[in-house]
Amino acid sequence: MYPKNIREMKSRTVIILIIIIILFIAIQFVRPERNSETVINRNELFAQLTDVPTVVRTSMLSACYNCHSNRTNYPWYASVAPVSWMISNNIKSAKKKVNFSEWHVLSADKQHHNLMEIVEVLEEGSMPPTPYKLMHPPGNLNDVERGVIVEWVKSYSERIKGN
Repeated sequence: MYPKNIREMKSRTVIILIIIIILFIAIQFVRPERNSETVINRNELFAQLTDVPTVVRTSMLSACYNCHSNRTNYPWYASVAPVSWMISNNIKSAKKKVNFSEWHVLSADKQHHNLMEIVEVLEEGSMPPTPYKLMHPPGNLNDVERGVIVEWVKSYSERIKGN
């Protein structure tokens, strides 16, 4: 038999583990709000643009839209708290900066400003962020894709400024 203090330690450890498991199960019932749109709406960036190169459209959809639109394709782990809370907060923060689902509601000045921000973050390589790229390999932009997007964004920005 174990000495009394070792049995007490094991008993405390078991109780602590049971409490942790119960808390983990309980937090699963606290669900963050999720993006629910599944189709392109008329205010979305690409909804009214017909001359967008395929590489720009597909690259932005895979690298940007999960956080910067109302059409998030959630991975399985986005349903597990507390990860679901972090993902939800990241998406809310991203959509405050740029929400492609509400693009055509913005003024031309705001669109131009957002486009220049997009150029800046793509040229410095800060978007998509590293954790996103690690967890979503299709969201990795290579230098060619990044360059094509930057050129298209600059061109589109000039068109907006001209109107």
